[in-house]
Amino acid sequence: MSSFIRPTNQKGVYHNFAMVLEKLENGDITIEKAEAMTNALNGMNRVQALEIKRAEVTKSVLRIVESKNFENTTDNQNKY
Repeated sequence: MSSFIRPTNQKGVYHNFAMVLEKLENGDITIEKAEAMTNALNGMNRVQALEIKRAEVTKSVLRIVESKNFENTTDNQNKY
């Protein structure tokens, strides 16, 4: 793997998992290094899952806000 961080998607994460397994099978890396690489990839996967959840929540909040009728705020204030 390269020494810089590059943008990735789920397909890229799966590709990197496969690359780690291949290198481990070929004896190019040690089990400890494979575990460290897998832990990093797991972290990337968790961050991506959290980002997807954040986007879903943001989208649902925007739908709620957009459904509110803010034009009649003076009428709503007079009710209290």
